[in-house]
Amino acid sequence: MHSKAQSTKELTNIQMSLGDAIDRITILSRKIFFGEEGAYKEHSYLCECFNDMDIKLSGSLLAAVIRLNQMNIEVWNLENQMRNDSENNMPLAEVGRRAIAIRDFNKKRIEYKNEINRLTGLGFREFKTKHRSQ
Repeated sequence: MHSKAQSTKELTNIQMSLGDAIDRITILSRKIFFGEEGAYKEHSYLCECFNDMDIKLSGSLLAAVIRLNQMNIEVWNLENQMRNDSENNMPLAEVGRRAIAIRDFNKKRIEYKNEINRLTGLGFREFKTKHRSQ
């Protein structure tokens, strides 16, 4: 664990918690996978920052990262389906069902980001109050 007096930026060289940075890199990796060239610069920067960190990889941390990545894949797939199906006049009930599923996956994302921050001591506990994800 790290001293509370040290900021996340001092410990990670980035302006976000480790959970948020890992969340971001999983999204950028997905964008790169689908050919979005503009994602490379930020992805490379985050990878360099991770290379400079001294993070002990535990089974619990690895599991949280994998779960976070899976939530991002699920959200990506649902949002992509909604974009593609909107052209085919998706029924309103189906839009609502998918929106609720996305909200639920986003709640899980917050849980896994918080778990990463708790396990590493690199970040803070994120709370959403009166947010669409609740």
